[in-house]
Amino acid sequence: MQQSVILKASSDGYELIFRQAASFDAIMVDLKTLLDRLQVDNTTDKQISFDMDTESRLLTAEQNQKVTQLVNRYPLFSIHKLAANVILTADALAMVERNTVHLVNQIIRNGQVLEVTGDVLFFGKIHEGGVLRATGSIFVMGEVAGALEAGFPDHNDAAIVSDLSTVPRVRVGELMELVDKEKIVAGTNVVYINDIQALDYVPLTQLKRVRPKLFTRNGGRL
Repeated sequence: MQQSVILKASSDGYELIFRQAASFDAIMVDLKTLLDRLQVDNTTDKQISFDMDTESRLLTAEQNQKVTQLVNRYPLFSIHKLAANVILTADALAMVERNTVHLVNQIIRNGQVLEVTGDVLFFGKIHEGGVLRATGSIFVMGEVAGALEAGFPDHNDAAIVSDLSTVPRVRVGELMELVDKEKIVAGTNVVYINDIQALDYVPLTQLKRVRPKLFTRNGGRL
């Protein structure tokens, strides 16, 4: 009969694999048997930490608690991490949201703040006093007289791609400043945080050099 819990040793420690086809009750029985054996075989006082892999099974909070409580009965054993090859639907949707380029075509008026999760390709109009805020990067093809805030609140690898001639304020990640018209270049600018952790402005032609991951994430087409 195949064991429901498999022990694998590596240079980094021990891994316990819970077979997906086994019932949780069988896993708990086999896990206790395995831990009992390891406790007897462990003739030193060395702490053993386990990485636990539940394969494509996502344990409930109650099941996680039962596994943790069982391991905690053994003073020299602990759980380093407990991972699965699946994620919750809500987490998956949030991940897709964060990595999607959202097309936005609307008017942001004075006093309004439009917040978007992920990257934004903006075709609308931002009035003076309005704010476009994104957790990712912002690419502007519309009219902007308000503020642009990318990488909100602390994603410092984001960027703003826009004509800044009418933009009063920009923010990337944790850094915000009033736009200095003497710093910007004619036409479309790329605003990003440089290697010395300061906001910097370069022409659009430099985008791939300063933020190559944008091209990787979007399949090389921006």
